[in-house]
Formats: sequence, C-alpha cells, structure tokens
Amino acid sequence: MARANHGEATRKKIILTALDLYARHGLDGVSLRTISAESGTRNSAAAHYHFGSRLGLLEAVITFITDHTRPQFESGFRGVEEAPAPTLRDVVRAVTTPYLSLTLAPDWGPSALRFMAHLHADNTPDIVELLNTHFRPDVERIEAQLCRALPTIPRDVLRIRLAFTFVSLIHGAAEIDMLSHTPFGNIRPDDLTLFNYFLDFIEGGLAAPPASE
Repeated sequence: MARANHGEATRKKIILTALDLYARHGLDGVSLRTISAESGTRNSAAAHYHFGSRLGLLEAVITFITDHTRPQFESGFRGVEEAPAPTLRDVVRAVTTPYLSLTLAPDWGPSALRFMAHLHADNTPDIVELLNTHFRPDVERIEAQLCRALPTIPRDVLRIRLAFTFVSLIHGAAEIDMLSHTPFGNIRPDDLTLFNYFLDFIEGGLAAPPASE
C-alpha cells in the first residue's frame, strides 16, 4: 500500500510539474526528461515510466484538470438539460463557470488555463484526436442546449459561433491578467463584475441575428 501511495504521489508531482512547464513554455518547449528532473524525482525517465509517452502525459494532465472541473460542469449543465425552457444565459453560465473559476482556484488553475490554450492552438492530428476524445461529447451536449435556447439561429451558424466561444473562453481566461495592463490602463473590475461582463459578451455573440447574404 505504501508503495502504491508513493507511486500515486510521484504521478501527481509529475502531472503538476508538466502542467506548469507546458503552461509557461508550450507543448513543444518541454521534454519528458526535463519534466522528470523538474519534478524532483530521482529517475530521469520517471515521466516516461509512469505515462509512456508525451501524448500519455498530456492526456493525464487533461484528465487531472477535467477531474476538477467536471463536477461543476455536470451540476450546472444537468440543470440546464432538465429545465423545460433554459435561457441562453443559463446555458452560457453553465458552460463558462468551470473554466472561469480556474482563474481563482486552485493554485494551479491559471496554469491549467494557459495549458489548455496551448493545447487548443495545436492542430496536430494526435492533439486533435485527444481533444475530441475528451471534449466532443460535452460539445454535443452544449450544442443541443444552444439549439433549444436559440431555435431561430441555423445550426451551421451556431456551430461556428460556438467555436468562437471556446476560443474566447479558453484564451481569454488564460490571459485575463492582461486586463490590468491595457492601452487604457488597468480596466479589470472585481471578479464577479468581470464574470458577468464576459457572459454578456458571449451571450451577445451567440444570439446576434445572422448577417444577410
């Protein structure tokens, strides 16, 4: 039992180290050997031993993040799915809250957002497949509820807008501290106000009347 606990502790240490390094240097800027060394393990090949490959470690990092965000997503989104007539605000809030909450906690939350931003910017086939495996079922659920809330928006238009939403959500949350250093100076309000402004922005983009041909 002690050996198993030690192994789990080592795995978590490697995952947290990888999360921090990938967030700061990008997916291609860090080797498994560097992650092993920075995690403080004695074995320079520890990351390879525990996760098999770079892709295996990336998947473990994604799982680590989603294990934290999924309970909040499920709680909020089940309420939307069970509602007779969910509003667009309800859908947007349920989708965005788990990600925006990472800006505040836990202590690795901001790194998780920057890691996800790097991940979504990578268009290599392995990463695309990894993202689809982990997130496509959720995206399909979100799309279904947006169609209920916005029945007049054509599905093809809604899908494009949903893709824009994810870009804005993931990259915007990852770089949220930039609001303290804009050409206008520090324009970052308190967290609750900022959260509501972001909901306004996403809601407006999703619900805008489609441009005429």
